[in-house]
Amino acid sequence: MAWRQNQISEQLTGQQNRITQQQTIDAYFQGVSDLILDPQGQLEDWPLERAIAQARTSALLGSSDSDGRSQIIRFLSSANLLTPLKRDGLLGRPILDGSGGYQVDLEQGVRVVNLGTMLAGKDIHNADLRFSDLSGCNLYCADLHGCNLMGANLSETILAGANLQGAELGSVRLFYGTVDMASPRDRDPNFPPDYQSGVRTGAVVEGANFRRVSNLSEADRRYLCAWCGSKSRRTIPGGCAHVPNLLGR
Repeated sequence: MAWRQNQISEQLTGQQNRITQQQTIDAYFQGVSDLILDPQGQLEDWPLERAIAQARTSALLGSSDSDGRSQIIRFLSSANLLTPLKRDGLLGRPILDGSGGYQVDLEQGVRVVNLGTMLAGKDIHNADLRFSDLSGCNLYCADLHGCNLMGANLSETILAGANLQGAELGSVRLFYGTVDMASPRDRDPNFPPDYQSGVRTGAVVEGANFRRVSNLSEADRRYLCAWCGSKSRRTIPGGCAHVPNLLGR
């Protein structure tokens, strides 16, 4: 009876923690929405508001579980808050693209929320991250096994040491340009990415686990084989026998 009572107590505690987390996430969504929809909100050039939103995002991602983190990422991505947006250069307002969205500026655009290292080493397993914009994000050693990343933008994303076992990678973007020219991002600001050729626009994939990933395109398979390193090459479905190891280790 004591053991059963302890089980029930743990279940109730878990349920209460999930309810509390969801309430916190809902409050975060409302707070960020208020900032964005304000006539002088953070979609304009108000660095302090962006900094506050970024700090709240970092704190919440750090304290949430995998499901909570996936909710936050989907919300931010769907609202174009993770995408580098083109600004008018005067008031910092994002420029409309004439078809119901904002113009993306890969080279000079400003992200409302820059995830940076917020997700490095974090557990996001089995998350639904379809069409999420995770470009430029640091996912070093993150647990992404079983994630649905279909259509996600992972260009310039650091996936070194990440676990993507069983992930869905259909239509994912790992680089710009062509696979023959594409290479991983470079930390040196003197060597910016070239989005036309694909040089330095790719994800950093060394040491990542790609066992049983699904719907990997031929171009993406070749990119991963070329740049993931000798250890990870053994985990890629379809093998890498005819693709040279451009990483060199």
